[in-house]
Amino acid sequence: MLKKAMAMLDNENQARNDERERTLAEKVPGLQLSGLSLQDLQNLCKELHQKIDVVDEERYDIAARLKINDFKIQDLSQKIFELKGKMKRPNLRRVRVSADAMLGALLGSKVKESVDFKANLKTVKKEEEKLGFKTHTGCLLLVLQMSKYKLFLLRHGEGAWNKENRFCSWVDQKLSEDGVKEAQDCGKLLKEQGYKFDVVFTSILSRSIQTAWLVLEAMGQEWVPVVKSWRLNERHYGSLIGLNRAEMALKHGEEKVKLWRRSYAMTPPPIDESHPYFLEIYNDRRYTTCDVPKEDLPRAESLKEVLNRLLPYWESTVVPEVKKGRTVLISAHGNSCRALLKHLEGISDEDIASVTLPTGIPVLLELDENLRPVKPRQLLGDQAKIQAAIKKVEDQGKAKPSI
Repeated sequence: MLKKAMAMLDNENQARNDERERTLAEKVPGLQLSGLSLQDLQNLCKELHQKIDVVDEERYDIAARLKINDFKIQDLSQKIFELKGKMKRPNLRRVRVSADAMLGALLGSKVKESVDFKANLKTVKKEEEKLGFKTHTGCLLLVLQMSKYKLFLLRHGEGAWNKENRFCSWVDQKLSEDGVKEAQDCGKLLKEQGYKFDVVFTSILSRSIQTAWLVLEAMGQEWVPVVKSWRLNERHYGSLIGLNRAEMALKHGEEKVKLWRRSYAMTPPPIDESHPYFLEIYNDRRYTTCDVPKEDLPRAESLKEVLNRLLPYWESTVVPEVKKGRTVLISAHGNSCRALLKHLEGISDEDIASVTLPTGIPVLLELDENLRPVKPRQLLGDQAKIQAAIKKVEDQGKAKPSI
């Protein structure tokens, strides 16, 4: 039996080799070199090199498409997994049990007070409607499901150009006086709530780094490692850099400016060498430390392109730290944080335009083992002040008539 199986296997291998040779003979006929002059041989070599370049380009394109398809398959598999549930339901015997007893069995001795399930479910439902958070498994699971990982996102404190309502983007700016206070207050709040960080990730722009330092100082955790990457930088606004948002809204209309600022796929006009801030950005020594050549750095970006350059860093560097059970803070920018929220929460291309993150307000994400949120994101702090700060950011793109 084994000999017969080995013979069949050898025959299959031989058939594959024959098919390969036959295909090569058809697609790549043998070279006829006899009688060719030196010039003819040189021309033939150039022709072959051109064909090789074409094949290489096609191979790279196929590899890129394959990688994109792998990501899509992985994402769809995850969605199927979530829809099916993590396990088959066993046949259960109906018993009478109180809500307190059920929670006691699930959570142990931590539950000491009586729980009103209906009140809890209503509260969760209101929170979902308020924050626009969608769950696949319903409110009861949201109440009972326990998070495995905690991730904090933080948009840096107010910068000088935030105060002046200008597109700052990749121009390096320090925090304003109010921005310094925002970062310090954020650190005090996190310390009061008992949070402790194991690692902090920032962009390579000063306002992001300065915010992280001030937060850690206020928490008494200055020793915590801070890792920097250009991939967490603010969105590159191209030729819009330095312009005042309100003045642009007066000139071009609020809807146009909102599309430039908040839409997912629209890329603003690129920056060029005639722009007053071009040399300040691209002659900056910090951009020689990037993992791509300086000439390959973006000249303008949509939010979609921000997410594309951020995801490789998220997957390769941040995710391993999160999955080690470490508490991670990402001190970055409005758009890099929004892009990551879109990825983690599955926010649609249309809905991401309405997601606003104010400066200096920590955002807590509680994630399951697949890094999917188990509850709505939480903006920590005084909720009235947070809503006022959100409105302030949203008003930045509105026209202010001249007096």
